[in-house]
Amino acid sequence: MNITYHKATIDDVFILVENRILFALELAGPQNEEAILLLRKQMTQYFSKATTENSCISFIAKCDGMVAGIGSCHLREMPGNFKNPSGKWGYIMNMYTVPKYRRMGICKGILNSLVEEGKKNGITAFDLHATKEGEKVYVKEGFIHHIEPTLRKFIL
Repeated sequence: MNITYHKATIDDVFILVENRILFALELAGPQNEEAILLLRKQMTQYFSKATTENSCISFIAKCDGMVAGIGSCHLREMPGNFKNPSGKWGYIMNMYTVPKYRRMGICKGILNSLVEEGKKNGITAFDLHATKEGEKVYVKEGFIHHIEPTLRKFIL
């Protein structure tokens, strides 16, 4: 089996969007077609803009030419702090491996590609939210649990 990784370009937006939808459906369960269409439209706009403005880095893994997984890193700059004085953060997101390609190291390959590319862009700290299934990979690759709570407010 030949696994390759490449940095996504504007030409790969469709692959990123469709695989992100598969990931979202896996997490949230079945959704109505209207919700899927709305999400597809928003994500197409996001990835088109973010890819061309370099505010998000994405990698695609292919196994013998077939899409096996995706992952992205949203780049952001904030005021620094004592743990990350540069204030340059990479938020790892959209880590998704097609089910038949799981447990083959694809997530690890994408993750390491994102971290290396992020470092080239000046990122000095990375964070992510993980599913229970994915958590082991991230811990093995040096991510640590952070006790800072997350609070959210949704405005719909």
